Amino acid sequence: MAITIEGALRHRKLYIGKQVRLHCDGTEQECRAKVVEIQQGTMLLELFAGDNDALKLLSQEQLTVVFVVPDDAAYSLSAKIINYDEPARLLRLTQEAPLTRTEKRSDYRLRTAKLIYVALCKQSGDGGEVWQQASLLDISRSGASVLTVLPVSQNDELKVWIPLEEVDHILEAGTRVVRVSTGEAEQLILGLSFSELSLTDQEKILDYILKEWGEGK
Repeated sequence: MAITIEGALRHRKLYIGKQVRLHCDGTEQECRAKVVEIQQGTMLLELFAGDNDALKLLSQEQLTVVFVVPDDAAYSLSAKIINYDEPARLLRLTQEAPLTRTEKRSDYRLRTAKLIYVALCKQSGDGGEVWQQASLLDISRSGASVLTVLPVSQNDELKVWIPLEEVDHILEAGTRVVRVSTGEAEQLILGLSFSELSLTDQEKILDYILKEWGEGK
């Protein structure tokens, strides 16, 4: 198994353009980036525009880089920040610890940007649910992250309507709010846990994730 980023590059675990996640232990901040260059124990990443947590993470000296290899596992490594070019959003890191392979993933998660609809169950009445537009930020078979203006709290129940046109499926499901954080323009970022998805729904979510990963390679 590769333990360096150069080894991961040789084994195609990492490659130029590969999406990764950055976070710092002990915080909930996380941002996304893509690999621009790997050489001599260093990695150059381009941070995605619009990630609110990027500047908070960059105040740390050390970050954890996480990436997923479909049909394999999630990998992580500890890295130290060398420098950051703010106008270009380019972050250079140096590897501080061996690459770690976590347990094989059975619940892949995809970062995405998709228009969906959500309805707060406690607003349901004789007229049915009141659906509002929202943005899907990520999805897995166990849950999703959503950007919305709905006034919700942790443990509230939501219904979601998610078009998965890529696999000819509409996902309509109940969820529970397990995490709430503040986004831009008074919007909320919700962590949702799906309630009793059918096997068909789970299969379609996985098909969608693997299809998107395959097209992104």
